[in-house]
Amino acid sequence: MSDSTKNPGGRKRGSLVSLVPRLAKLVYHLARDPRVPWRVKAVLVGLAAYLASPIDIIPDWIPVVGYLDDVLMVGLAAGYVLASVPPEVVREHWGEDVEVLESLRRKPRRKGTQD
Repeated sequence: MSDSTKNPGGRKRGSLVSLVPRLAKLVYHLARDPRVPWRVKAVLVGLAAYLASPIDIIPDWIPVVGYLDDVLMVGLAAGYVLASVPPEVVREHWGEDVEVLESLRRKPRRKGTQD
């Protein structure tokens, strides 16, 4: 299996695993940028501390669900950061392949609502 798959629109899309180093780079650069609000920086530091900590809400040794709390925390923090930091600052630190970034920024549609 390759790292990239075709989505229904025909464009190539990288796997979630390939996003990890890019997200880590983004977090590092956002934490150092003076244009990023201090609350966002506090969330990023708190997330890093939580992920590095051996104490978890759900212990990692439990099969399948052990990493669920880590994934949930990353998702919540990413959503907060992307909503709180100006888009141009995030794009500047993200680099190329802005389509992937924009797909992360999109809010999911709820059933029964129209755009």
